[in-house]
Amino acid sequence: MKLPANPVVSIGIRYKGGESMKRTAEITLTIIGVIINVLVSGGIALIAALFKNESFQEQVKNELENDPSVSVNETDLSMVLDTIGNGSWWVVIASLIGIVLGIIATVFLIGNKKPKPAGILLIIAAVVSVILSVGIDWLSGILFLIAGILSLVRKPKTIIEQ
Repeated sequence: MKLPANPVVSIGIRYKGGESMKRTAEITLTIIGVIINVLVSGGIALIAALFKNESFQEQVKNELENDPSVSVNETDLSMVLDTIGNGSWWVVIASLIGIVLGIIATVFLIGNKKPKPAGILLIIAAVVSVILSVGIDWLSGILFLIAGILSLVRKPKTIIEQ
């Protein structure tokens, strides 16, 4: 028995709107999430560089010393400023991971090439962005999560011909 050339047609399944499915919602959410990650990582990198600057640290110390309502030990203040400067880089790293995974997922989604791996990458990007940034990247994390779930659950509509 000879098999038909096109098995999709032989079993009577035809996709509505053609073989491919549009992934506009997923792509749009992912691109917006990547843009937000770029803005967050740029802003936080600026803050981290500012807190590592010696003249900025001296200025903050002088301002706090002049304020009579605040009593801060100098070693505590230095430790707080260093912690903010060092901790900011974790947020930048989390944002960069989200950016890279978001771009890879967008490439997978364009043309509906690999929607399942793209969905998995987006969910990983959401979790990493939110957890490593200690919640600062929550908006892009939500967008990545929604896009990832949409990529995994949306299936093309089928029409079964009798």
